Amino acid sequence: MEEFHCINHPDRQAVHQCTRCGKPLCDECYNPETQTCRQYCNTLSTKPTLDPRPKNTFWQVIVALLAIVGALALLLATICGAMIYSY
Repeated sequence: MEEFHCINHPDRQAVHQCTRCGKPLCDECYNPETQTCRQYCNTLSTKPTLDPRPKNTFWQVIVALLAIVGALALLLATICGAMIYSY
C-alpha cells in the first residue's frame, strides 16, 4: 500500500487530509478545528472572499437604465391598452 507524505514536509507521513483542497497533511500542518490546512485553506476561510473581476459600474448603470425604460414602456402599454378597451 502506498504511503502518503505531507505536502509541506516530504519527510513526514501524512495522517490527515484537508477537507477543502484534499492535500495530504501531517499533524503540524492540519487544523483539527476547521479540518483544513493551517498554511493555506485555514487562512482562506477567515478572510473575506474577493471577487476576481472588478465591477464595471458603467455596465451596471446601463442595465439599470434599460430595466427602468422597459418597466415604463410596459406601464405605458398597459395604460394605453386599458384606455382602448374601456371605450
